[in-house]
Amino acid sequence: MAYVDAAIEAGLDVDDFAPRLSFFFNAHNDLLEEVAKYRAARRLWAKIMKERFGAKKEKSMMLKFHTQTAGSTLTAQQPDNNIIRVTIQTLAAVLGGTQSLHTNSRDEALALPTEESVRIALRTQQIVAHESGVTETIDPLAGSYYVENLTDRIRKRSHELY
Repeated sequence: MAYVDAAIEAGLDVDDFAPRLSFFFNAHNDLLEEVAKYRAARRLWAKIMKERFGAKKEKSMMLKFHTQTAGSTLTAQQPDNNIIRVTIQTLAAVLGGTQSLHTNSRDEALALPTEESVRIALRTQQIVAHESGVTETIDPLAGSYYVENLTDRIRKRSHELY
């Protein structure tokens, strides 16, 4: 919001620059909470852009975001289990509507990743994107009582912060 305020103060029209704004999020292990977090962020951004900044164009109210899986969740012990953690985080980001994604490698808790680990991280993205079917539907968890309720709770709590 500070960037939008600054751009408007500099004389720019919100609808001229807002469609090019993007965000960076981190994906953690609680699959449904992460999906709800991204859904809540999209709702909040649309409301903020429309009500606070007077955006009129639909694209100005769309939240575009990149997601990186959470390196802080990776463990040095049993690094192969990190593959599963990253897969869950990847799925959460995709189900939540991310536009781009970075998947961490299984051994990043130990050192710089090996070439094999980087390949597995890339294949994780590719399998989720091209073999799981989750990218074929926009917001596939919409309508789930639990996900809708959690999204609303996160949105309301977040709304209180701004």
